[in-house]
Amino acid sequence: MPTYLTKRGATYYFRRPVPEDLRPIIGKTELTFSLRTKDRAEAGRRCRIEAVESDKIFAAARAKIASGAAVPDKADDAEPVDVQVYASRALAALRKKRDRYAAENRLEDFAIELGEELEVQQAILDGRFGPVGSLAKAEGMRNALRAIQSGEGAMALPSVGVAPTVAAAAKTPMLPELIDIWAAERSPEARSVDMWRRTCAMFYAVNGEKPVGAITKADVLAFRAHLIAKGNAPATVDSRLNHLRSLFRIAVEQDIIPLDPAATVKAPSMKGEAPPRRYYDADELKAVFGSAIYTKGERPNRGAGEAAYWLPLLALYTGARLNEMGQLRPKDILQEVYLDADDKEQRAWVIRITEDKQDGLTVKNPSSNRRVPIHQALIDLGFLRFVDAARDKGQARIFPDLKPDRYGVITGNWSKWYGLHLRQVCGVLDKKITFHSFRHNFKRHWRECDLNKAANDAITGHESGSVADKYGGDYPLRPLVEGMARYRVPGFTLPPPPASLR
Repeated sequence: MPTYLTKRGATYYFRRPVPEDLRPIIGKTELTFSLRTKDRAEAGRRCRIEAVESDKIFAAARAKIASGAAVPDKADDAEPVDVQVYASRALAALRKKRDRYAAENRLEDFAIELGEELEVQQAILDGRFGPVGSLAKAEGMRNALRAIQSGEGAMALPSVGVAPTVAAAAKTPMLPELIDIWAAERSPEARSVDMWRRTCAMFYAVNGEKPVGAITKADVLAFRAHLIAKGNAPATVDSRLNHLRSLFRIAVEQDIIPLDPAATVKAPSMKGEAPPRRYYDADELKAVFGSAIYTKGERPNRGAGEAAYWLPLLALYTGARLNEMGQLRPKDILQEVYLDADDKEQRAWVIRITEDKQDGLTVKNPSSNRRVPIHQALIDLGFLRFVDAARDKGQARIFPDLKPDRYGVITGNWSKWYGLHLRQVCGVLDKKITFHSFRHNFKRHWRECDLNKAANDAITGHESGSVADKYGGDYPLRPLVEGMARYRVPGFTLPPPPASLR
């Protein structure tokens, strides 16, 4: 097994001890995290990449020591460390660094770095990073930092937003109160508010409950270290840190705190991280559309009736998001007129995906309001007749059996059922395959047909990022219809239509 590669259960992990002299700088005794794979060959490849990345981390820490931010003591840690002697040596190094920064007219940068380093050393002494080597060294470094910060020597440091006093910090709000301010300003979905509250609860579990004015960069670093140690993916760590940054930004804007303690705390590198989702390959499509739902007309209780049949097909042939399709009303399926290349009037059936808050319809962003031509494959299966039946019955929605989850998301519960159906019934076990993967299929097959990217973005509701693309109003219907007419899924055979529509 390659160096630094370990295994917990079926999953491989990277585990490398941190050199003793670097532990006060890095803040932990070892680097350990999941490689997010159960395949040994892939784990070995990822382990080698992480070994190189950890070499860079160690090199950066040694450079920090050499610059005077910390002073290593080459004596064996088993021997007693004289705090005063260590502090004197650290103070001499800090003086040199201060003089160098002064010559470069960067004293303010030096003051900021000094404050951050002091927070880290205090966190080590408080035990918030776990066992990280000699506490005597940490105490000596803290004393040296305090001496420089207090103006020791001939050169005082500029004021750069000194942390509030304990009394002032105690009067600042708690993190949940900032969430209330954020929610009032942004009107986010309830599940987003819940997620942010979970982040705050996790942060307090690591650092103890304290008002925002008492939270330091060391607290944020300890939280990040906790998330990494728990095996969270870099994207997840970054998301949690972003929650905190947003709250601290509000506190800075409202003059609650002078500086954001999370501003310079970065998530782990996402280099080499596998993409979260991929498209269904031919065998996986056969597994889904070869299930009893399509071959025997079965309708599982949690599959919400005909939604179990139509939603995967709609996703494959429109590229639409799950909730966009689940909330469709009969009136959202209609014919529109356009002019063909010879200026002759033509009609096309389209799906209108639109936001209607009064009717409970939501979209992800403004570009998600769009029209999608209905593929002939769906028409051949009887989709228009299915919609007509819903219209004749006076149904508010095309899929009336969908039951919203506790956040009011109409496909929230259905999505959970589909995930179980995909794994347990269809046998598609790769976790990078989800319902959203149909959207990836639509993008891929559109490219395979060598079709226009701008038309694809207009159909799927993706923003190109170009301001020019926002000129001219709605995307013309003709190229969308012509592109959809050429769209095909290679090697895919349509299932039979529902029995009621044959």
